[in-house]
Amino acid sequence: MSAENPPTSLDQPPGCDLVIEQPVRGYRYNQDPFHLVNFIAGRRQLWQAGFARGCLDIGCGVGVLPLALARVFPETAFVGIEIQPELARLALANCRRNRLADRVQIITADHRQAATRSKLKNRFGIVVSNPPYYPAGAGRLNRCPQKNLARHELAGKLDDLAASAAAFLDARGVFILVFPAERLFELSAALQRHRLEPKRLQVLTPAAADRAATILLAARKNGQPGVVIDPPVEL
Repeated sequence: MSAENPPTSLDQPPGCDLVIEQPVRGYRYNQDPFHLVNFIAGRRQLWQAGFARGCLDIGCGVGVLPLALARVFPETAFVGIEIQPELARLALANCRRNRLADRVQIITADHRQAATRSKLKNRFGIVVSNPPYYPAGAGRLNRCPQKNLARHELAGKLDDLAASAAAFLDARGVFILVFPAERLFELSAALQRHRLEPKRLQVLTPAAADRAATILLAARKNGQPGVVIDPPVEL
């Protein structure tokens, strides 16, 4: 196997009608994107109109999130943006493998630059993301550069993510993401700086844990204050 094409595996996520190719030793998907899909699918009537106007995934990795959502919203056109060329290549291959290349487009780009393109600005009714969880200076970096970019904010800070989401969304679009619970207030502040008002929130708590680990949050562009907090989910 060449350096340009490192070893990969083919995996089928539990309970999901997809086959996903991903790096053997690089960044591999976890359960977070599927928690986000369940959060969205369980409230699809809230965002059906937004999905009808198109959906973009910021940092799509190997394409798990847009592909899984494409199964839930069969009439929606999706775009995934991924900064790492190898992951973007695998995402495109996964679109073809799962016969969704006609509805899921993959763009290799930095979302900060892509947000300035006129063809993508203000285009989408929904933007989703499973972004890096940790600031650049928090914790140890992994020896694998691919994992570092996926886990740490090395290619843009949280405020950059919020700015890009706001730029991609149309006037009443919704940004939906999964994020660490401990950064809730930091996230809310970043969203509100870019006119994204939190509207729906759910927390996920590991079994036997004494605190929430993850949040699922939907924020509406130009929305009015007021958030619905759903019952927590124990994993």
